[in-house]
Amino acid sequence: MVMSASQVTALIKENLLPKWRTERKKLDRIDGWLRWDHDDPHRPRHATQEYRELAARAQTPWGDLVVGSVSQTLYVEGYRRPDAPKDSTGWEIWQANGMDARQVTIHRGALGYGIAYATCLPGRILTGKAMPKLRGVSPREMLAVYEDPADDEWPVYALRVRKVKAGHELTVYDATHTYTLVLKDLGDDPQRQQVTMLEHGIGVCPVVRYCNRFDLEGRSAGEIEPFIPVLGRIDQTAFDRLVVQRFASWIVRTIAGMDVPASAAATGETVDQVKMRLKVEDFLTATDKDTKFGSLPASPLDGFIKAHDSDLAVLAAVSQTPAFEMLGTLANLSAEALAAAKASQTAKSDERKHTFGEAHEQLIRLACYVSGNNDGAEDFMAQVRWADTSFRSLAQAVDALGKMAQMLGF
Repeated sequence: MVMSASQVTALIKENLLPKWRTERKKLDRIDGWLRWDHDDPHRPRHATQEYRELAARAQTPWGDLVVGSVSQTLYVEGYRRPDAPKDSTGWEIWQANGMDARQVTIHRGALGYGIAYATCLPGRILTGKAMPKLRGVSPREMLAVYEDPADDEWPVYALRVRKVKAGHELTVYDATHTYTLVLKDLGDDPQRQQVTMLEHGIGVCPVVRYCNRFDLEGRSAGEIEPFIPVLGRIDQTAFDRLVVQRFASWIVRTIAGMDVPASAAATGETVDQVKMRLKVEDFLTATDKDTKFGSLPASPLDGFIKAHDSDLAVLAAVSQTPAFEMLGTLANLSAEALAAAKASQTAKSDERKHTFGEAHEQLIRLACYVSGNNDGAEDFMAQVRWADTSFRSLAQAVDALGKMAQMLGF
């Protein structure tokens, strides 16, 4: 059913935009930890500029490594039925839209934020040939609303909020149309804006959801939000080490019982103003037998370094990221040992291939339907093919091929 302009603006004002604002606030915090603009470590209340600079240097984007280590194992390289030697017709649409590259951003979005989206709308390629347009959309820009978030394949509505030169462009998607309006400021009243309506006539809201760690209640969690306390702890330890390294990692030499030199006393200088600068070959002597020389030891950094490595090991364990990638402890590992060290991450990657793979297949079937290919839209046996990113030595590959040839009689 086509919505009127007043219905669209009321839907945006009373339902979709408030939900999007709430979700955006949460995702903005995750975005800071996912990238390199996250919360500063705790520092003294009256911190100097030097302390603030140390706090900035203590920040390390470990969250990006957690996401990237999985994302770099997820590359779709084909789409076909198990018994077919060639890719299905829907693969042409995938290739025409440059999804070999766009899939990476979708995977990273879903892994980092817990959810990402892709849209499929009628479009054309450069030659003018009709071709569905597939695009990934950040969850910071889109909100999809489902009647049953855990069970429904297609949303009822989706709202996209995109920044443009004139302000913010708001687009509502439903089963038959897209409705667009522009707000100069997100605080403006949508009901006072002109709505542009465009029919797509697909029959479902053309938005596909990619979920990471999806559960039976329709919730999804990314690879950042559950680990923010650990990520903050790592930065805090790094900051504490930098403070100690900067202000307390030096041996302080002391002298007790020495008078102010006569030359200094004549000018009225105090002991604090008469600090000696010692060269390597200098010796300290004193005429007064009661003078005592000593030193204050430097604060050791070993404890901070061990605590930092311990926090990294915890992050590696709970996020199923190979510890050697974080700690830099890889040394002369065989291919078998390397595979064993990455076993936990491999299991995690395989799970994501199942969930993301189903979303990719849903998107391709939708694209086939939009292009008029009903056979492709009804092909539920075709599956995406994932690239093999496992580590194998050349010797292993040669040995496997030799045994395969011998067993098959080639």
